Parts: sequence; structure tokens; C-alpha cells
Amino acid sequence: MFNHNLKSSPDIHPCVATRHIECLSRHPLLTTPEPQPTPTPATGTFGRTFSALSNPTFRKIWAFGGFYYAYRSTELAVLSWFVLTLTDSEFQVALVGVSRIAPMLIFGLTAGGLSDRFSRPRLMAIGQASNLVAAAAMVILLSTGYAQYWHAFVAIFVTGTTWALDYASRRALLGDIFTGRALTNATSLDAGLVTGTNMVGPLLGTAVMRLFGFNGAYVAILLLTIGALTFVLSIRNLPRASSATVGRGSPLAQIRDSLRLLRTNRVLLGAVLVTIVFNMMGWPFVQMVPVIARNILGTGELGFGLLLSGLGAGALTGATFLAWSQPAGRGNVYVGGSVILMVSAAVFAWAPWYPLAFVCMFFAGTGLAGFATMQPVIPLEAVAPDQRGKAMGAIVLGIGFQAIGMAAMGIIAELFGPRLAVSLMAIAGIFVLIALRTAFPALRDARPRRDIP
Repeated sequence: MFNHNLKSSPDIHPCVATRHIECLSRHPLLTTPEPQPTPTPATGTFGRTFSALSNPTFRKIWAFGGFYYAYRSTELAVLSWFVLTLTDSEFQVALVGVSRIAPMLIFGLTAGGLSDRFSRPRLMAIGQASNLVAAAAMVILLSTGYAQYWHAFVAIFVTGTTWALDYASRRALLGDIFTGRALTNATSLDAGLVTGTNMVGPLLGTAVMRLFGFNGAYVAILLLTIGALTFVLSIRNLPRASSATVGRGSPLAQIRDSLRLLRTNRVLLGAVLVTIVFNMMGWPFVQMVPVIARNILGTGELGFGLLLSGLGAGALTGATFLAWSQPAGRGNVYVGGSVILMVSAAVFAWAPWYPLAFVCMFFAGTGLAGFATMQPVIPLEAVAPDQRGKAMGAIVLGIGFQAIGMAAMGIIAELFGPRLAVSLMAIAGIFVLIALRTAFPALRDARPRRDIP
């Protein structure tokens, strides 16, 4: 049975903490729950910053994320340089990002529906098993000398598809475990991990690539995938937000429900629109970093990896600060972080010196932290527990628009050069964000709901 003291913990969702029969009846996955000890109150700067880690379930999710996010950042760096080496084309490099993110646009709402219908940890495990197959296939192709540039598009499309499924499931899972400021702390730590591994992944990938070639780099990716699969399989008996609608209805009906939720919930709609603008006009600049690094700044693969690591270092710094401060003004951090990234990207594109380019990447990372932290928090606090998967599916759909932005970035870069492509799209995105902030009051100060502690 549950610990009596869990009722008073602000870090555990009320429906997980309560012992009332009527609440437990809505949670069929809680029939044999994993024991959840009462977290000790966070004291001091360290305790406040990492308070979510007092929850044993979140510790497993965080450990799994460390391997998974490092794998993803390493994969993007390695495959981008691989395609650039074989094709010497800005557009083909952009297609690496398009192939990675297109599944978010295609399967976003479906992923959200599946997250509400089935076991979220099981869906995450299926995704990691698929990633393992894709990584093993690339190791074989590279080892035998049969790898072609288009194999990179196929491999990263597979891992992009599993990312859509994982994103909806894992973010909704955090909403099942935490509420209020504890949710902000958990998502800050998760965002710090997903973006902070950009500091390690690109350096790891490019260093191994320099020493052992593309095949050696992909062996490292394969090992990271094995680590991620091992940890995700250890997650058992997680709390689950549920209702009478969960597990019912076809996938098509789930998609219709997601679209209906998006139309009727202004806070969710505003969050999704910011996600679309960020991913279409801001984040695609990252796909031009290898081109600018090699062709304009005159650096090699290690210099390119260090630039991406600067992005990760800034993101880790920003996410750590947000985990400590746990700000209540969600919308301001969300939109403000997006603007900071776009301004930094525009300056980066025209940086004449490598040190200035690195500084720009660091500040872009701090903006990314604000955006990535609040991206799940605002929707999760704006919907009922049984709609969390659908809300995250709508966010995944918004992320999918990055495919359009990256394709546009590649075309503009081919015609007018990468500097103009990055700066024009970033400046346009800033103006659109200002308009959205004016139109949606929640984006000016999206505070937590009053019924959330």
C-alpha cells in the first residue's frame, strides 16, 4: 500500500499519493505499484535545484535520458558531417535534419493518442529497440563499405519516428508523476539533460570520427543505444493518469480528439504555435552549423563539434538556473527563450571569428533551455490528466514543422548562402513571436493553474 506521508508531498501527483478507492479505480496500472518513498524536503541550493531526483521513478527516467539524448546528439553530428563529406551540398545536409524531424509532423498526433492508450514505458522501450536495430544496420553498412549518403536519411528517419513516440510518452509521464513547481523542476532537469548532452555528444562523435572514422563513431552510437535500452527496461509500475476514455477508440478517433482539444484550448494552441515558429524559423539554423563551420569559419570536424558543445553548455547552464529558480511566469520564459535563440542564431551566421561564433552558440543554448523547459509544462498544466498524451501529441506535431523549416533553410542556403538563410529566417521568426505574444495572454504570463500546488 501507499505510504501515508505521500499525501503531503508536493512532488507526487495527488492521484498517485491518495489511498482513496475511487482514485485508485481510475488507475488500473497501480494495482501493484512500485514503492514510492516520501521525498525528503529540498534544502539549500543543490537540494532545490535537483529536488525531482528524490523520486526514484524520475531517477530511472533521467538515467535513461542521459544515454538516449547523448545518442541523438552524437547521431546528428556524425550523420551531418558524413553527408557533407560525401555530397558537399548544403541542401543535402539540411535533408538530414528534415529526415530526422519529418516523423514528428507525420506521426505527432498518432503518438499522442498511443501514449494515452497504452503503457508509456512500454512504448518508450519499443522505440529504443527500434533505435538499436537502426544503429546496428549503420555499423554493418559502414564496416562493409556499402554505406551511401542516403542511408543516413533512412537511419535518422527511423530514429526520428521513435523520438515522436518517446517525446509524447515521456513528457506525459512527467505530468503523471509531478505537479506545479515540482513539474517545472522535473522538466528543467530533463531539458538540461536533453540539451546539455549536446555538449558531450558532438564532441564524442567528432573526436571518435577523427580517430576511428565514421564506423568507429557509429559503434559509439550503438553502445549509447544499448545503455538507453537497458535503463528504459528497468522502469516498472509507473503511475498513470487515466480515465474512462483511455484505451478506447481507434487511432483515427484519438487524432480527432487531439485536434478538437487543440481548437478548444487557447493555452495549448498558443504553446503549439510558438513551437511551430521556433522549429520552422529558429532551430533549423543548427543544420547550417557544419556548413558555416567548414566553409566560412574554416574549421574541421572537431571545431564543428565544439560549436555544438557550446550550444549544449549554454542549454545546461540555462536549464540548471530554471531548475533552481522554478519561475512562475511560464509564457515569458517560453517566448523569451525562443527570441534569445533566434537573435543569437542571426549574429552567429555573420560572426567573422570562431570565438564570437562560440559565444553566440552558448547564448543560443540558454534560450533553448527556456523554450525546452516550458514547452511541456504549459500544455501539461492546461489540460486534464487524461488528455496529457494528446496535448503532447499536439506539441510533437508542432515540432514536426521543423522539417519544412529545414527544407526551406537548405533551399535558401543553396541559392543565397547559409549566412543569409539563417539570419532571414531568424529575424522573421522574432516578429512572428512578438505577434503571438500579443494575441495570446497566456504567452505573456502563463502561470500554473490555481488548483495545482
